[in-house]
Amino acid sequence: MTPQIFELAPLAQTSILSFIILLLGLSGLLFILWLKQMPIVTKFASLGLLLTMLGGFSWVFYQSSHAQLVLTDTELTLDVPFYKVQLSRADLLSAEARVVDLRQEGHLTPRFKTNGIGMPGFQLGWFNLQGKGRAFLAITDQSQLVLVPTIKGYSLLLTVPQGIEFLAQLQK
Repeated sequence: MTPQIFELAPLAQTSILSFIILLLGLSGLLFILWLKQMPIVTKFASLGLLLTMLGGFSWVFYQSSHAQLVLTDTELTLDVPFYKVQLSRADLLSAEARVVDLRQEGHLTPRFKTNGIGMPGFQLGWFNLQGKGRAFLAITDQSQLVLVPTIKGYSLLLTVPQGIEFLAQLQK
């Protein structure tokens, strides 16, 4: 089987707007700190931290449009900003994978972020779920998600526009 590549859904308008507001806010804060009178060490430490945050969020914003899911005979690789999740096909509970809608299955709703990014319209990283358990999320739309449970005690919850096609390939 040649690698099957599935693009993850692009950012929605809400998440694009959230990123733009965040990046503009960080840029404004950077400018204000540049003009503010303060000890030189404090100023450069603050500017360095802000530049790092601005660069990190800019990179996530850019890379989120290139996120993909690669399925081969032996593994599933999820390549998203700041994370790369690789699981062997034996680790996946393929028979239990399905398309879900978070508006109808509230127990799968992310509750607490343990390591990731949570913004309006965009959730990426490790989250605890409302019901119980934890999941790795790459969500831009809560209505057409693919849930892939694993034997490792967590699930993948992903926005995959070709969800039905992905599930068909996964369950082969």
